[in-house]
Amino acid sequence: MPFLNLPTDIRIYYERRGKGPPLILIMGTGLNCSFWNSQIEAYQHFFECISFDNRGTGKTTASRDRLTVRLLAQDTAALIEALGLGPAHISGLSLGSCIAQELTLRQPELVRTLQLHGTWGRTNGYANKKFRTQIHLLKQLDIPSFYEINLLWLITPEYMDHHPDQVAKQMSKIIQNAPEKELLKQQYEANLYHDTLDQLYQIQVPTLITVGSFDLAVPPMYSREVASAIPKSELVVFQNGGHLHNFEQPEEFNKVTLDFLKRNTVHELPKGVPC
Repeated sequence: MPFLNLPTDIRIYYERRGKGPPLILIMGTGLNCSFWNSQIEAYQHFFECISFDNRGTGKTTASRDRLTVRLLAQDTAALIEALGLGPAHISGLSLGSCIAQELTLRQPELVRTLQLHGTWGRTNGYANKKFRTQIHLLKQLDIPSFYEINLLWLITPEYMDHHPDQVAKQMSKIIQNAPEKELLKQQYEANLYHDTLDQLYQIQVPTLITVGSFDLAVPPMYSREVASAIPKSELVVFQNGGHLHNFEQPEEFNKVTLDFLKRNTVHELPKGVPC
């Protein structure tokens, strides 16, 4: 299994698949890197995909440092530098999108393009109350009970009805790879205190923003706010998609994101690959 000891005081688990320009995939709160698998199956024919478990999640260790978005971005930067991959295409989902924002703002030399899925730039209003509710629930419940409720923010009712076996399988995987309660709470606190909205105008790389129209975790209004703040960014709304629209609608998600990547990587793709 590929591990690296990073200067940020963690031992990180990562996976590399495919050949081509590097694409870094950053997952969201409490989820391990396997939640990118449906994308990697499509991406690996065109890009070298690097996915990893965030600190304290899955197979990656934690440290005594309190977990913040900035610290998670430092982990990501350290991984890119350790593998000698920058500048790279960056794609983040949910908390991963906040990490991607922070990485791009702090170390823009490491970023070639940026994708933000189910994102936000400031945790106010609905999102603030939602994250505070999740933190409260975590204090009261064990991890399996917490995720029975938490799933209602992540997956659409239609997908639950039509794919109960798949939902149950993914729920089991989430619980198996979840951080310890304190670390998961710190991830939600990192979500809660994320605030880059007034800095996003500084992002100059090509940026794609996607969101599900039925995202109850971070509703589309937050993605629109981010899109308005980042110059020349593109916003795509997946109709009837939830917060994990990459999981619910993988074919459409892969088509949209691959099109964006190819448009911004014309001269770097492996020979024989159609642009």
